[in-house]
Amino acid sequence: MTTPSASPTRQILDRLLRERGITRYALFLVSDEGKEIPGPPGAPPMHAISGFVLTETGQVYGFWLDWDPTTRRHVLDPWYPADPAAFADDPEYRRARQQLGLEP
Repeated sequence: MTTPSASPTRQILDRLLRERGITRYALFLVSDEGKEIPGPPGAPPMHAISGFVLTETGQVYGFWLDWDPTTRRHVLDPWYPADPAAFADDPEYRRARQQLGLEP
């Protein structure tokens, strides 16, 4: 969830995930894609990121936070389900599970 000190990127990600019904989550394997995209209104540009979202129910989704010039909105595109078993040995995934109180 967003805190007052959350970065603009995190605030945008929180909003986009809430729009998908996801309010409790942990991120893992997040990468800066090096592509500059507009920041929120009044803020400087930011970078597109990609990674994975683990939900409180144990579902995993891959995403790319980007900018859609047609709608002039931040988007999660692509957004796709991923198999949690594929990450079973990944330390970041295990930390994300602990963060959400999910069994290892």
